[in-house]
Amino acid sequence: MGYEWGTDLFSSPHRFDVLGSLHEEPTDTRGLTEELSASRVTVQRHLNACGELGWVEKVDGRYELTAVGDLVYLSAKRFLDRLSALERHGPVVGTFADRDPAFDPLLLEEATVTVATPTNPHAPISHYRTAMTDSETSSVRGISPIVSDLFIEVHGRLLADGVETELIMPRPVLERVPEPEEPPPGAFTLRTLEDSVDFGLTLTDDTALVGRYEDGTFAACVENDTPAFREWVKDVYERYRERSTVVARD
Repeated sequence: MGYEWGTDLFSSPHRFDVLGSLHEEPTDTRGLTEELSASRVTVQRHLNACGELGWVEKVDGRYELTAVGDLVYLSAKRFLDRLSALERHGPVVGTFADRDPAFDPLLLEEATVTVATPTNPHAPISHYRTAMTDSETSSVRGISPIVSDLFIEVHGRLLADGVETELIMPRPVLERVPEPEEPPPGAFTLRTLEDSVDFGLTLTDDTALVGRYEDGTFAACVENDTPAFREWVKDVYERYRERSTVVARD
């Protein structure tokens, strides 16, 4: 049944557009013809088909969506929105889905996604540096798969400014890092994982950033300050934190 309705709905882009227009407000055939730039015959054919399916009804000379028709439109729109997010950000969504198979691509709707390109391979680095430099956060929680100059620069400055920081890193990475001459300043907690990770994330007071890595190279940076995305990032962080242990400070 669901497949048949999907076939009926997407048999023509005009049919979905008709539902979208009626979702905004009821109208007559002439209004739909003008709005959709389609012939009157085409519009009427789709109205008749939608009426037979129980999606549209005519009330006082104007067509409007039934309750079921409205739900059909909203369900189809969210389906297309998800496909659009997958089409635009497939590799990034794949990274997130590896962490959480239930990841909803719609969480990227309002995200800023910065991807490394052949002409601008450092774009993700630049975005992350700017986001963290401009931040006025009082705390930072993060996971990093590597230790890089960017990592040391950004988080060293935040620590010097008194930002409370908790970072999680894989033990194999930490074992390759030279011991600092003196411990980091400020409220700093380092936690270690036995397993390697192939992504990074940072949570501040007002935003969340997630990094996608390819062979140890920062390939994409996703920033989003919506509550839903921040909550998802927080949940991922907490899952890894539960598996980590605190590194004692000498």
